[in-house]
Amino acid sequence: MAYSEKIFSSPNYIEHEINFKGKYGAKREKREKKEKPTPLQIEKQNQWNRIKRLRRTLQLNFYPGDYWITVKYKAGTRKEIQAVKADVKKFLDGLRKKYKARGQPLMFVYRIEIGKRGGLHCHMVINRIPDGDLLIRDSWKAVTDDAGAIDYQTIDDSGGFGGLAEYICKKPDVEHIGQIEFTFRDEDRKKILSISTSRNLKRPVPEKHRYSHWTLKKILTGQKDLKPREGFYIDQNSVRKGVNKFTGLSYLCYTEVRIKKRSRDG
Repeated sequence: MAYSEKIFSSPNYIEHEINFKGKYGAKREKREKKEKPTPLQIEKQNQWNRIKRLRRTLQLNFYPGDYWITVKYKAGTRKEIQAVKADVKKFLDGLRKKYKARGQPLMFVYRIEIGKRGGLHCHMVINRIPDGDLLIRDSWKAVTDDAGAIDYQTIDDSGGFGGLAEYICKKPDVEHIGQIEFTFRDEDRKKILSISTSRNLKRPVPEKHRYSHWTLKKILTGQKDLKPREGFYIDQNSVRKGVNKFTGLSYLCYTEVRIKKRSRDG
């Protein structure tokens, strides 16, 4: 009986996903009986996978201190989704030129969102450079006369960017779903719910391994602790193990965190 491991590495995190047959890899034990997932369970799993992919993408490309901004329009402004997307593109094109003039690439993740009063705005993660906040402000003002204020924050990597990934991937609540369905056409609804990224972002690609089951038996039965790599520690809140009731395969997941975290400046 064997198990497979996927390792996702980024500057400050190493995530491990281990899947194998049989409950806890016990000798000669058969795969657990599988269950057929419900549509709601499938949707929850798909949403979790979206969050997980985005979290790993953020870990690969961004650092604490990078920008979390919200670009807004003036109060009372109402625009079609196509116009908002055109404004965002113009904003990012202009900002990219300013970054390039300073010898820096522009990296971003963004999502358009509908506000409580029905207006559209845009949340973005952008890599930080010196005077980047001023470049962002000037680039947005140059886009349209309807350009409003920009809310600035800097991101931290609490939970390995897990909270940030969840926020960006979050689905509209019941009130916002009603607004979206009433206000926008089907093809536009998807644009509001979609996440866009710059093409220069690194994408999470796992390192894959395959092993015999016996090497993990003591860890899975609690007889042996997980060992981090040098310079890392195990985030105990990330450790999950058990049997996936839909695949019948047992699993172990955990994350190593760098003790002295790297920053964008080195």
